[in-house]
Amino acid sequence: MTGTPPPYARPVRKLRQGDIALCEFHQLRARSGELRGPGPAETANEDLPYFGEPQIFEVPVSVPGQDRPTVRELRLWFGYVMVLHQSCELDYADAQDSRLIVAPIVSIGLWPNGPWELIRRGSLPGFLYLPPLDASLGAELGFEGPWPESAVAMASATQVSRGVVQPNRKLALVSHRIIALQEALVRFMSVRGWASIDDVEALRGLRIIDAQETPEMVAGPARLTKVVLQGDGDSEEVTVVCGVRPARRRAA
Repeated sequence: MTGTPPPYARPVRKLRQGDIALCEFHQLRARSGELRGPGPAETANEDLPYFGEPQIFEVPVSVPGQDRPTVRELRLWFGYVMVLHQSCELDYADAQDSRLIVAPIVSIGLWPNGPWELIRRGSLPGFLYLPPLDASLGAELGFEGPWPESAVAMASATQVSRGVVQPNRKLALVSHRIIALQEALVRFMSVRGWASIDDVEALRGLRIIDAQETPEMVAGPARLTKVVLQGDGDSEEVTVVCGVRPARRRAA
């Protein structure tokens, strides 16, 4: 990252996509029969980020038709989050709409065994790399202390209130880095990653059961196509480029 300007700025008055805040985020869980992570430090591994130890609360939930409430477990963390909500959605939402989609930010200090080389290269869908910021540059932006090497963990996205996030914003992405955030969101939510040739070799002999063209364009130009294949067990989905011409319209 030497010589690369940091992608951060001071937050503006309005709440915007790419804002970074220090506040609460959560996961609502069943009280029993659940998998353990994310949560305790011992569950963290290369594939499961660690956000610090959560506070745990039991929440009784009244369910229609049941005599007794269902007890849920609320895991609550305190840490940095990034706003994923589109800025235009925030600007034109109903005046009483408090909803805000955020994703927690995981640091290399908390998650040292994470796949950081892949994250730095942008090769791992579901993460947006955030480079470090030294204390002197942070001070120019009104941020106290150095910002560590980090990443936005999109699979842990959750919904909080605007009132929780807005007064606790510390930094924001500069405008041209919002594009990288949006690309990462599209990739995580729809396209995902490119398969390697080894992955493709493993698909030989499977039966194609569906193929749907996506609106995503690549160099050519061509569109990405989602191909679903059926083997002996579950179906597999891959994203490929198909060099096919569009169907011709018949003359009326």
